[in-house]
Amino acid sequence: MNIPTKSVVLGTLLGGAVGDAMGAPFEGLWADSIPSADSLAAAFHEYHGYPNGQYTDDTQLTLATIKSIVEQDDIIVADIARQIAELWRHHSVIGPGGACTQAAERYLTTDDHRNMGAPVGQAGNGTAMRTAALGLWFKNKESLIPLVADISRITHQDSRSVAGGVAIAMAANQMSSASDINPHSFCRVLADACRDINSEMAELLQQLPDYLNDASVLDFIAHAGQRIPEFDKPIITPFVIPTVLASIYSILICPDSWIGAVTLAVRLGGDVDTLGAIVGALAGARHGIDAIPKNLLNCLQDSSNIEVLATRYHLAIHAQAEESGE
Repeated sequence: MNIPTKSVVLGTLLGGAVGDAMGAPFEGLWADSIPSADSLAAAFHEYHGYPNGQYTDDTQLTLATIKSIVEQDDIIVADIARQIAELWRHHSVIGPGGACTQAAERYLTTDDHRNMGAPVGQAGNGTAMRTAALGLWFKNKESLIPLVADISRITHQDSRSVAGGVAIAMAANQMSSASDINPHSFCRVLADACRDINSEMAELLQQLPDYLNDASVLDFIAHAGQRIPEFDKPIITPFVIPTVLASIYSILICPDSWIGAVTLAVRLGGDVDTLGAIVGALAGARHGIDAIPKNLLNCLQDSSNIEVLATRYHLAIHAQAEESGE
């Protein structure tokens, strides 16, 4: 794997934040209640109670994770857990999920990251929403899988959530290094990364390319992993399996356009701040910072601070590669 460029690292972190802020005003809405792609691309919409361009917990937990790596010059799972929990200590989390909140509160009570994650049975997308940028750290797939799995378990113990975190990190890893993305081979890499963690996630990822041009693709994605669909119409809930499939679908349908992939994801409806965050990061890893519309970057909250952190992360990635002789 090539070491990611500064543009790619900036694109991943800032792209995730922009996508998050694009989707935040429309979280929980049905697709037909979300503005057009042109409207989403033109400007951030009002997010009631927050300034223009405000991102949510998806970006906050991502930034906490990367801040830990930069400060420690390495991945230290216990410190990432501490950084995440600090967001709750200072009551600064915007739109937090229940499982992540429970995990953070458990850590603040026990100082033990090993048992803070939500128990098996709670398979939310609080892992996948924060692992894309992690994919840039790793030079080989073998080291990515166990470490990202441990980082995912900080908030979720369920194997479906853990597999989701690994799948998104692996997707960013591949997006940042592959010049061409073939849907079948790309999804096979993601499936192989997940297979020993959760075979159901792996099989669904491997099936996804067969549905890309099928009229039933959104039903396949929205109802994946459910014995009985929660809703009759397709909508992407916070359940990790549909979230991961919808994110990969958006990237594969719009492989050549950052804004095309992100607006497609946000317009699927449901947990669209998380979809925007994941797809914004993945498309940023593929296309770099210059592909993200300047009008959105300029209005993003804390954009200069995120750029500084991303620059430091880029330097840390390079330093790590030099130490390992790569």
